[in-house]
Amino acid sequence: MTPKNKKDVRRKILSTAEKLFAQRGFDASGIEAIAKTAGITKSLIYYYFDSKDDILRDIFTDFAKKSVATKKRVVKAWLANPKIGVDEIIKKYSLPFMIENRDAIKIAFAESIKDIEDTPHLNIFQFFDENFNAGYEISKQMGLKTERTQSQMITGFFMFFAPLFSFIIFSDEWCDYYKTDMQETTDLFADALAKMYTHFITENTGITDLESILKRKPAS
Repeated sequence: MTPKNKKDVRRKILSTAEKLFAQRGFDASGIEAIAKTAGITKSLIYYYFDSKDDILRDIFTDFAKKSVATKKRVVKAWLANPKIGVDEIIKKYSLPFMIENRDAIKIAFAESIKDIEDTPHLNIFQFFDENFNAGYEISKQMGLKTERTQSQMITGFFMFFAPLFSFIIFSDEWCDYYKTDMQETTDLFADALAKMYTHFITENTGITDLESILKRKPAS
């Protein structure tokens, strides 16, 4: 089997497992179900993964890597256009990424309410830490004076991270229940979240866009 074929098989196993875990739950989706749905043998799955936990761990490892890559694309776009608003960042980058990875997010929320000692790889705060630290390092690389504080982390998680995840998890059901259009609902959510986040930043720092941040950049 060529390296490309191995990557394709691994990707198929992970994507199949991700869909099953999101639909049925992690505990209710066994290796046999994953193999049957993917159209492969159980032995082939065990060739790539030691257990179902390993599959889940890799799903979130891949998700975290893609999330950090998206954050870097946001910074690149922001530097190219310092006047870009938070609403545009949410609509063009944050929400599309979250929607694309809806299944991983559903699994994370469903499984993270379990005892962390039993499923340490599903600790939602660990994933948040990786993203927060990535943003912190990017700011440092930009030469901005930043400081990791509990206040910043609380704001980042409860005012931005958690609302985004909640929207991805419940937006389909919301639109079905209230008979609303998904695109219109998405736009309204993005506008509301952007206003809230921008208001918080302005109230605490007086900064509304990257252009203002760069003006405060410490002299080298």
